[in-house]
Amino acid sequence: LLPDELRAKVKFALIGGSAVPIPEGRATYRWQTPFGHVGGLSFLDDASTWLFVPRHHCTRFTDEGKADYAPPHAINYKALIWALKDLGVQRVVAFGSAGSLHPAKVPVGSVCMPDDYFMVLPEATTYWPDPRVGMFGAGEGQVGQIHYTPATRDDPAWVQHRKEVQAAVQPVVAPLLESKDVSLCADQTAELWPCCKTLDVEQEPILTYVMTVGPRFETRSEIRHYARCGDVVGMTCGKEWALCGELNLPYVLICTIDNSCNGLSTHPKGALQEYIDHKPHVATVVKAMIQALVK
Repeated sequence: LLPDELRAKVKFALIGGSAVPIPEGRATYRWQTPFGHVGGLSFLDDASTWLFVPRHHCTRFTDEGKADYAPPHAINYKALIWALKDLGVQRVVAFGSAGSLHPAKVPVGSVCMPDDYFMVLPEATTYWPDPRVGMFGAGEGQVGQIHYTPATRDDPAWVQHRKEVQAAVQPVVAPLLESKDVSLCADQTAELWPCCKTLDVEQEPILTYVMTVGPRFETRSEIRHYARCGDVVGMTCGKEWALCGELNLPYVLICTIDNSCNGLSTHPKGALQEYIDHKPHVATVVKAMIQALVK
């Protein structure tokens, strides 16, 4: 288990997916929640303030107790997010691989920070009826609420968290542009990166993350439909975002655009191969951003 002396130091959590390498040479820890076991936790810094969570390798285990891969639909999101709250995390940064619904606007190789999300399957993603979560606010002994408005400029903690994350990672964009490891979105400048259009949260969404069910990629017809309501597609981060909202954990998502969606890719071997071919660039970009966040 994560010892109390380390638990007292935790301030931030970084959730990483397939694009984020698991840190080498660091001790790993586990935590038991009312919703399941979470393992593979480690620290990104020597001060033990940044907790790393490998979303695909933290909630599913072999018979021998070793962490095993969980595809997007099999991740125990409730255990993952509850563990962060239990361990004293105050802010969450998540990295997510995504496909572009509008390649001219959000090209392959770009990085963006969505300001809203859309759930393709709007199933209830909630801790209800756990008594530690209130209705419209957190009462005595409670840690969150089920009725809240997500991703809104009326949430000052979330808005401020977005600005702080942008300020931390923005300085790495210049060398990444020079090495051609990253591209800019149509509404992006190097000064705004990885935000688009503005550093503020507007009334209308600027860049929307569409969460699909997975684990397969989407059909061409599905993509045509999703393009009407969003900009990028992923399979994990909507649920994380929703549960963090219930527990009053500001959650900032940074998406690496690894491929154009099915039917939109100009790659000679299609969207899946485009994703595979682009992974080395993504690794370089993600490593630079993590180093900037935790320094």
